[in-house]
Amino acid sequence: MPDAANIRIIAMDLDGTLVKGPRGVTRRVRQAIGAARDAGIEVTIATGRMFRSARRFAADLQVTLPIICYQGSLVRDPVTGITYQHEVLPTGPAQAAVKFARERGLHVNAYIDDELYMEADTPEGRFYAASSNVPITFVDDLAAAVSAGSTKLVFVMDEDRVLTAIADMDGRFGPAVQATRSHPRFAEVVRRDVNKGLALARVAAVANVSLHQTMGIGDNLNDLDLVRSAGIGVAMGDGDPRVLAAADWITGSYEDDGVAQAIERLLNGRASGQA
Repeated sequence: MPDAANIRIIAMDLDGTLVKGPRGVTRRVRQAIGAARDAGIEVTIATGRMFRSARRFAADLQVTLPIICYQGSLVRDPVTGITYQHEVLPTGPAQAAVKFARERGLHVNAYIDDELYMEADTPEGRFYAASSNVPITFVDDLAAAVSAGSTKLVFVMDEDRVLTAIADMDGRFGPAVQATRSHPRFAEVVRRDVNKGLALARVAAVANVSLHQTMGIGDNLNDLDLVRSAGIGVAMGDGDPRVLAAADWITGSYEDDGVAQAIERLLNGRASGQA
């Protein structure tokens, strides 16, 4: 049985959880986060986004713990910029993924030193850059650009193609690589030995907190390890069925202020001595 009284850190996914499209963090969620802080609970962000994209949300929510970015490939302090973990996709798999995209006419992004790289100026690429609010660096040869590896690769496509693409990619670029979904239109390729759950353990260690003293809230397939690993794993009500199945608690959707519901349940459980 999850123990609400022990929770010291709440790690929250961004897209589909804290924010949705152009809609930001709601007033009720902000109030719930403030109440958690008043109760001695720290918060952090666990996202597939770049550090430079996630950092503004961390600043807005006054996050001082390290934040989890790039599906857990990067753990970095949003205030000092200190990096606690950075796992890079090796050259071979990165170049194979770029070749895969070219052969199938798919748009793909690469990420090097927290910069966004693209080979072609496409509607998919512009959609990604606008949604993440980051500039684009265009290169003639993306395969050459990733010759020293890439933090991750993101394929941007129509929503109905993403799961098929993930199934086609997973394992194709070698056993050290995995494909996952972070957004209805994004298929992401990262190292197999990184995920948000492992990154949460790193954040907990930095804060001198047990992993069992954490709550993880998410909605999509890339949040599965976060929800599984946390002391209390919470799935948004409209999340991926696999995430819902793994969760200790199921909360409302973004539209229902699901993050606030989960935090309020946590605080009420602490007050009553029940989970």
